Amino acid sequence: MMRNLSILAAVVAVIVLFSTVGMVYAQEEVVDRSALAWGLFYKMMTAAFIVGAIVQGTLVYIIFKFKEKKVKERAEISR
Repeated sequence: MMRNLSILAAVVAVIVLFSTVGMVYAQEEVVDRSALAWGLFYKMMTAAFIVGAIVQGTLVYIIFKFKEKKVKERAEISR
């Protein structure tokens, strides 16, 4: 049990060391956060319009499928 924990600790230490070295020696790249934000906004708006269209179409379908038929005849019968 103790041997397994020491092996696990060694593996975690190596992973942390490699990731730290990788971050230190990584090349700096310029990230335009505004462009990323607008790109994400357009993707989310596209998804929102698609979902909205599907919901709207489903509502229209359900309303027309299950609407009451012969409402005038029903009104005359109830008098």
